[in-house]
Amino acid sequence: MKALAFYGTRDLRMEERAIPVPAEDEILVRTRAATICTSDINDLKYNTFGLPVSTIMGHEGSGDVVSVGSKVQNIQPGDRVTAHPVMPCGKCDSCRRGLPHLCDDMTHLGLNKGGVFAEYFCIRADRVRKIPEGMDYALASLMEPVCVCLEAVERAAVQPGGNVLILGDGPFGILTAKLVQSRRPGCVVVTGRHDFRLKHATHAVGINEKAAPDIQEAILAASGGEGMDSAILCAGNAQAVNTAIQCLRARGTLAIFSVVSPMPDIDLFRVHVKELNLCGCCNDNDYLDQAIQLLADPALRLEEVITHRLPFAEWERAFHLAEFGKDEALKVTLTFD
Repeated sequence: MKALAFYGTRDLRMEERAIPVPAEDEILVRTRAATICTSDINDLKYNTFGLPVSTIMGHEGSGDVVSVGSKVQNIQPGDRVTAHPVMPCGKCDSCRRGLPHLCDDMTHLGLNKGGVFAEYFCIRADRVRKIPEGMDYALASLMEPVCVCLEAVERAAVQPGGNVLILGDGPFGILTAKLVQSRRPGCVVVTGRHDFRLKHATHAVGINEKAAPDIQEAILAASGGEGMDSAILCAGNAQAVNTAIQCLRARGTLAIFSVVSPMPDIDLFRVHVKELNLCGCCNDNDYLDQAIQLLADPALRLEEVITHRLPFAEWERAFHLAEFGKDEALKVTLTFD
């Protein structure tokens, strides 16, 4: 099979690999769609998670089941499935505490197990879901991104009628802006720097930071002066942390959904006097079934997040668009015949 393998920063290579053989609790999937994640771009730029050389990358994928391991039930060859890349060990301290998504010894597609940027991949059977009839493979490949965005919405304590601030107009920011609509919030504000992306945040007020003389004033004005109950940081911008803190109402919550660099100076006095809540969000605590339901909801228009679908052979163009096409692209999906 053909596969995209990591050989160092800025060094991704298409090469021939043997088709993997599923273990007794795994299935072999013929890839039909594999979507590029921001973390894939960051791994190629910085190798954030320490990928070993020759790792097959990619973790947002869907396809057709080819074969199943001896212990697999309820999944059979021919089923259309979408994958969740995180495979908890079930034995470590975090798993025993009911936090398998923060597993201390997890297996993860594209990090320490062959990923979905290949014509075939193997995954544990409990970490896939069948694709509903009528849903295409590209949209289904967004199951895991939707899952982690739901974790951010949950951690940010988004409530019906609550005002929500999303900082960052990248794919996760726009996807989160669409998903919060399922919570029936009050005002939703998305900040960013690209009009093309901001216009995809349907049902939200988009604020281009480059056009706003004072971003905090613009956010507060968009909320009618009320301020925000929840803020979700979807941009690795240190200044955005304090923008969120300044715009939160008393007892508001800021969920950190992005790596922030450099380390920000935080206004802890305001955190103190407003009794604000600061929390992290990473991976998700098993929102697979909910994610599938939301992907199938036409009112959320989640398919709009996928702006480009390119054949696997055009992977170099696809990665260039995903990294640099901020005025023309959001999610870029590789498709397989």
